Amino acid sequence: MDDNGVDSPMAVDRSEQEGRWAHVEKLLNRNGPFAHPDFEPGPDIFQFVREVTKILVIGAGGLGCELLKDLALSGFQNIDVIDMDTIDLSNLNRQFLFRSKDIGKPKALVAAEFINNRIEGCQVTPHFCKIQDKDDDFYRGFHIIVCGLDSVMARRWINGMLV
Repeated sequence: MDDNGVDSPMAVDRSEQEGRWAHVEKLLNRNGPFAHPDFEPGPDIFQFVREVTKILVIGAGGLGCELLKDLALSGFQNIDVIDMDTIDLSNLNRQFLFRSKDIGKPKALVAAEFINNRIEGCQVTPHFCKIQDKDDDFYRGFHIIVCGLDSVMARRWINGMLV
């Protein structure tokens, strides 16, 4: 149910907030077989991952929508999304963050608004522009960059920028 008592498939059940990230805490509070030798598990790591880590999702299409949802529901609070495209009717069958009322609007803006309105504590910042419009300093400001691009040329450009 949503805040108005209406049964909604998109509503977030606030009663499950406690312990929501117990599986992530369990992972970060122990040393694993592939952990770096200098890794020191503990609650500080979990807090850093949730509250400080900045993530950039490149692309807000079919893959980008899924990435945004998964990252936000995993507990990350600082997410940016960059996309230069607008929503088209043909997007609606596979890009679940968009509705018919969103046709013609920028994907990054609508996706950010959708997540921000539904996942408490998560702040998605949209960038409606080409990836080439941003400089090195922009990309250096992120701890994690996830590529959800469908263009081979754009993938090559971003790989060249980041590597």
